Amino acid sequence: MDWQGQKLAEQLMQIMLVSSAVVAFISGYVLGSFQIMLLIYAAGVLLTSLITVPNWPFLNRHPLKWLDPSEAEKHPKPVSANTSSKKKAGKKSMAETMSVSPTNFHPTNSSLPACCFLLKCIHRGQVLPTQFELLLHQHHCNRIILRVGLRQWTITVTDHSFEEGWDAFCEHNIVKRHDTLLLRHSGNLIFDVIHFCELQKQVLLPWTVPLPDLLHMNVAASRDDIHTPTRQQQVASSLRPNFCQDLSDSICFYQIFNSATPNSLKIPRFIDHFINGSKTPMLLINTGNKSTQIGVKHERLHQNWRDFILEHQLQHNETLVFVPESENIFTALIFDDTGVEKVFPWYHTFNIYSHA
Repeated sequence: MDWQGQKLAEQLMQIMLVSSAVVAFISGYVLGSFQIMLLIYAAGVLLTSLITVPNWPFLNRHPLKWLDPSEAEKHPKPVSANTSSKKKAGKKSMAETMSVSPTNFHPTNSSLPACCFLLKCIHRGQVLPTQFELLLHQHHCNRIILRVGLRQWTITVTDHSFEEGWDAFCEHNIVKRHDTLLLRHSGNLIFDVIHFCELQKQVLLPWTVPLPDLLHMNVAASRDDIHTPTRQQQVASSLRPNFCQDLSDSICFYQIFNSATPNSLKIPRFIDHFINGSKTPMLLINTGNKSTQIGVKHERLHQNWRDFILEHQLQHNETLVFVPESENIFTALIFDDTGVEKVFPWYHTFNIYSHA
């Protein structure tokens, strides 16, 4: 039986089995006999087998012409380099694939420091990122200000941990042990905070307001011990300094990238609810000056997601924080496993006040 014959046999089998089932059901229903229905269907199955299983001449009208063994040895089958490379890449992890892919590699803008940090499993023994402690060293100060909307708290940092003022901050903002804080440095060791609960979504309190506009605010005015900033420090971030966070339609959330499932990323149900009415739901993900449209399917980022991974060199256990601009537009911040935002050449660069 040739390839065309196999296709014809499969089509005949499907048509005959469905027809037998329909005829058997109608006959059994009209005659009121379940036994007759089974007999008619069994006869249809038997007839189908007799027609489609044997190698009848009408199923072998397009025979394949095989080469003789001697001729086959003279014309060996070429091995495709692309095919072999794909097979090897399939056995590697996503992190290994991206690390050796020169076409998708974009060096980070390491000359500029990041201004956003992510602290997980908040407690007194928190391991602070190296860049975070470097900021304290540059300012020759061990006190920071954490600002949540309309309120702020002064925290003392001693021996790589939060000390004086930290307990009051946690109590007032209901910060639990397994929560996560996003800190955006606004200058002079003032950090705007986005608080995430264990369910990986933003916690809103009565004093929560959108992130302040860094381009039109005097960050030095809220500190009593600093009079006039002596210089400005240039930093980089996926989040533009005059970002307008929309708290009415959606809230921030984060997800941890797992290289074992590189083709999709789960999103919260409340995000999927906003775009569920569209036949082809899409989210616009902004990272600095780059925008990517990603399709959503079954509460997961799916279409174009793999391209996003390669473009941003996502590694296992890195964290993506999604900050909403509208119902279906988000700015994504990518943090490495130490809690420092990854910086790419297409990110926003701007100045923040600093007395260091």
